[in-house]
Amino acid sequence: MKTLQQMGEHAAIAALTANLKAVGDDCAVLPMNETHDMVLTSDPLIENVHFTSETTPEQIGHKAICRVLSDFAAMGAEPQYLLVNVVAPPEQNFQTLEKIYAEFSNLWKKYGAEVVGGDLAQGPVLELHVFGVGRVPKGTALLRSGAQPGDLIYVTGPLGGAQQSGKQFTFEPRLDWGNALRESGVVTSMMDISDGLATDLRHILKASGVGAELDGSLIPCNGTLEQALYDGEDFELLFTAPPVATFPSLGTDCICIGRVTGDAERLLLDGAPLAAKAFEHFKS
Repeated sequence: MKTLQQMGEHAAIAALTANLKAVGDDCAVLPMNETHDMVLTSDPLIENVHFTSETTPEQIGHKAICRVLSDFAAMGAEPQYLLVNVVAPPEQNFQTLEKIYAEFSNLWKKYGAEVVGGDLAQGPVLELHVFGVGRVPKGTALLRSGAQPGDLIYVTGPLGGAQQSGKQFTFEPRLDWGNALRESGVVTSMMDISDGLATDLRHILKASGVGAELDGSLIPCNGTLEQALYDGEDFELLFTAPPVATFPSLGTDCICIGRVTGDAERLLLDGAPLAAKAFEHFKS
């Protein structure tokens, strides 16, 4: 009998969802009406896994909500409503929860995704389980499975060092970029970078049946190239598009870091195979 530790996060998810009918990657995409598809996603935030007792309530609230908003950005979708289930021990300071919810209100005013419900239950540590509902124009959600050989690979900002710099608690979900890239009509695949560039690009390669070559000198880094490849929690967008594609300007340019090849699931950095060693739940 296999354990989660033996399987790892990604293999376990693939096995558990093999028979699900929903289409989607960062989010599930389901029919809604004649003009839009419904987009659904969820994400947990757990003390001692995603934050510590030293993390401020405002930072906890920001990360809990913005991780879900980043999933919507990765699909080119518009977030609308959020549900939050809170798990906490009996000795949990209630004022901390009030400050977390105050941050939820601040983010609603900024991004338009309102917390409309949820639940409260007892558990050993503080946990926030956020469920998001949104929409995208029918048939236009950006998936991981459309990359083609010859496409160029882009990111929307610098990568690495998020945990050291605190960016994991202050990042801005790239909702404007996601919407603009979907509207451009030229993006062939997209996702957000939560587990590190090297790991997340492999998800696109597997879904699309392609390979990739990265140019280390082009990858924008906060810190070292190693951090940019493997740290994770950057929440920038990673996408592919044909070489002739042009994109809207949103105050900064997206950055080309490599190209897609026909060598299925083979990932190279400066001509050499790139090691797969990023964080993975149950195997860390």
